Amino acid sequence: MPERTRVFVATLLFFVGFYALLAPLPPYLVAAGLTDWQVGLVLGAFGIAAVAGRPFAGLAADRRGRRTVILGGVAMFVAGVVAMLLSAGFWVLMAGRVLQALGYVATSTAATARITDLAPPAQRGATLARFGIAANVAMTLTPATISLLLPTIGLSGAFYAAIAAAALCGLLALGIDNQRTGAQSGDGGRLWAAPRAVWLPWALAALLGVAFGVWLSYLPLLSERRGVEPVGLLYGFYGAAIIVTRLITGPWQDRGHDRAILVGGFAATTASLCLFAFTQSIFTYLLATVLMAAGGGTLHPLLMAQHVQRMPVAMRGRAVSTFYLAFDLGNGLGVWVLGFALAWWGLTALFAGAAGAALVGLVGAALSGD
Repeated sequence: MPERTRVFVATLLFFVGFYALLAPLPPYLVAAGLTDWQVGLVLGAFGIAAVAGRPFAGLAADRRGRRTVILGGVAMFVAGVVAMLLSAGFWVLMAGRVLQALGYVATSTAATARITDLAPPAQRGATLARFGIAANVAMTLTPATISLLLPTIGLSGAFYAAIAAAALCGLLALGIDNQRTGAQSGDGGRLWAAPRAVWLPWALAALLGVAFGVWLSYLPLLSERRGVEPVGLLYGFYGAAIIVTRLITGPWQDRGHDRAILVGGFAATTASLCLFAFTQSIFTYLLATVLMAAGGGTLHPLLMAQHVQRMPVAMRGRAVSTFYLAFDLGNGLGVWVLGFALAWWGLTALFAGAAGAALVGLVGAALSGD
């Protein structure tokens, strides 16, 4: 199997495991006896732990090798899922979510770094756009499938499915090259770097993280409480729409139209979250889902490619982790901080706040010189 295909399939399997928990996790936490604010803390802990883990994942991918970090990430993710199965206590659930986050950041950082190793520089944006389809295919199929199977397998069955998919990822990853770019040059072993050239993409990635994190984490509650279900359909619709978006817009990524793509992506994301905030219909939610896919499908690969292009080759793993650090920081803080908006003012304020973050990104992109 060609290595690029192996990395793609291994990443796909990991995200199948990750998304197997997406729909059942919030109700699982509620069934464990957690209150709304505790659910928000556990969900938000994922993003916070990811922020802490990203720099170490990037450095490890450069210094210890891509394969080593992927395998370590799989082990941590599985340990986190098992912890949640073993106890319903708040702190154990929190610890399990943290382990899942650390496994997620290790695997996704190292796999993405390996793909950038294999991508020709002139096609890096398009390659990253296509590689992102792995996660999107998992999102398209997994939540909907798990939702259909839940009456049969139960909430715990979804957790076992996540373990199995992650284990298959680990087996396939054994054949990935253990490239170590940082070990081949004197990069000083810096844990993290953010040169001036990546400040704007870094800020925009954080704002995208706020918008996407709120949508991803709180859509099940929005769907349930407003009676617009099944949520698996919306996640599946998103996955299909973002695959189409990446296939169509991938070739645009390397043509020098960065500002236009950024403005269009943030405009679509802002409109999407406004529809979720202020409407209550399956039809408007499907439209909003397409807009969210259009925004994320163009913004995510472009902002990542900008980080990789503007940082040294020896720090390629850390370039990926620098992008994801911003994205995860926005994700975690958005879910956590705006979670209080849910407790105080309700779902409309929660999603409107996320739309505000996307609007700030739109303004920043419009004012950029790129």
